[in-house]
Amino acid sequence: MKKVISFVLAAVLALSMVACGGGEDAKSYDVAAVAKTIEDANPIRMSTPIAQDYIDFIQLGEDLYDSYAGSYCPITPGVDVILVVDAKDGKAEDVKTVLEARKAEIVAANENYVGSLLEKAKAGRVVVKGDVVVLVIAGDEMVVEDQGVEKAYEPVDAAIEEAFK
Repeated sequence: MKKVISFVLAAVLALSMVACGGGEDAKSYDVAAVAKTIEDANPIRMSTPIAQDYIDFIQLGEDLYDSYAGSYCPITPGVDVILVVDAKDGKAEDVKTVLEARKAEIVAANENYVGSLLEKAKAGRVVVKGDVVVLVIAGDEMVVEDQGVEKAYEPVDAAIEEAFK
């Protein structure tokens, strides 16, 4: 009887350890560190930290996030933005919707600016990793003009990947 109880307890312990291990999406990320990694690889001209007024402007409700970090270019026609949001549990898709809407607004606001700004805005990324959602519109405008927007986004994509290691 003692052997059976010992075996059952060992099995329960093993299962609880596996269940609590979490997956890759369960990993937590420091939003400021993620934003810094992306911006270090893709500097934003006249970089301005994202503050609460920007969050309010894009209508990202407090019920959707725990924290955020990033920066943007405040000049017109500046399209560059790096915004990293730690969504509340179960709210990542809602945050993604808000950030996709912001990207669409930036594209629409730059429809009259043909060339690198518009192409860069259209190619912007909205990436979800667990509860973290990232909006990135960045990349070297000279590379966009000379080699194409996908070439300009190679360091952006590499930085996003690096930030989520």
